[in-house]
Amino acid sequence: MKKHYYLLSAALLLTGAAHAQGTELFFSEYNEGAHQPGLSYNGGASNSTGNEKVLEIFNPTTSAVNLAPYSIRRYSNGAPLGSPLMEEERLMRRTGANVLNSQSTHVVANPEATLLDITRVANQFSASRQNSPVNAATSPNIIQVGGTVWFNGDDAMALVRYPSGTAGLPNVNAGIIIDIIGSIGEQPLLANGNVGGNWSGTNPADGTPAVFVLSANQSIMRRPEVSRGLRANPTPQNVPGSNPPTRNPGGYNIADQWVAYGSAFTGAGGTVNAGAQLYNRLGEHLDYSGPNGVYQSTITSTLEKFNANISVYPNPARGTATVEIKDAKVGNVVVLNNLGQRISAAAKGQGQEKLTLDISGLKAGLYFVQIWSADGQTKIYKELVVQ
Repeated sequence: MKKHYYLLSAALLLTGAAHAQGTELFFSEYNEGAHQPGLSYNGGASNSTGNEKVLEIFNPTTSAVNLAPYSIRRYSNGAPLGSPLMEEERLMRRTGANVLNSQSTHVVANPEATLLDITRVANQFSASRQNSPVNAATSPNIIQVGGTVWFNGDDAMALVRYPSGTAGLPNVNAGIIIDIIGSIGEQPLLANGNVGGNWSGTNPADGTPAVFVLSANQSIMRRPEVSRGLRANPTPQNVPGSNPPTRNPGGYNIADQWVAYGSAFTGAGGTVNAGAQLYNRLGEHLDYSGPNGVYQSTITSTLEKFNANISVYPNPARGTATVEIKDAKVGNVVVLNNLGQRISAAAKGQGQEKLTLDISGLKAGLYFVQIWSADGQTKIYKELVVQ
């Protein structure tokens, strides 16, 4: 995967997220536990299944927000954008209106979680990994395969909004990513080069000695000043292809936006103590210090205008294809298929330009041309048939 596939450095993404108006939902908490199956961590009330995993979504706006257009996705083990391996599920509250009030949270938990700090605040339990859209009667919230909240530390997570007003419609390519945890398309490795790694990093704001923020065996929450999600896929955490992994300068650092408040590793040398990991901040995001903006209700018109000002031709194409841009500022163009083949082209963001895509190395078939706006807020897909 090439570095120029990504739009903005992690530092630029943080700057935009920390100072923007709070006009859209974003991830506010992520919990991935080290609890062992068959052991009790709640005073003997029940035994853990080893799936104490949770996501929390926060509404920073001044309005109650309808959750019908929203979904969460899991890109497992380095699955890329557009991958058929991606898992996706609608946001749907278990009781009451499917609405998220201003300054409130929506908690989505693994269905096998047993800790009371999780189950008593869960607004939604994720579908089973075995379920798919054909099981609509038992898992009506699935868009593309169940298992979104069965993540491990090396999966990328995304919060998605559909301009149609209904998550999953008209198809998965219509969804706009409004927040990301991790770097989609990367599976972070352990220091020894084996699988089972995580998103990790430190932040000087946490003092010394350095406090590692991890996406595995920790409870982490968004830093108080963060008021919007990461809308463009970050640069990989590690240098692509490096094994053992080499840290990528300017790459994704989860500690830029997240802070740890509960860890399964305590004491000298990081002794494992799964029962010490806290989950007691779930169900609230009271530390939020960012602005409370007016809900961004214009995402549909923005998307339609962006889509109308971009064309791809000829179609079908052989050898090369042209992306013509009129009155739209484009940051990045990627051609991809469900096998992971891709080519990239960087636009200049000038509003009027033509990009030539060399597709001579691609096998014949149907591809998707993924186009990001220069500000990283809008993404569209256009079909391209390669002959």
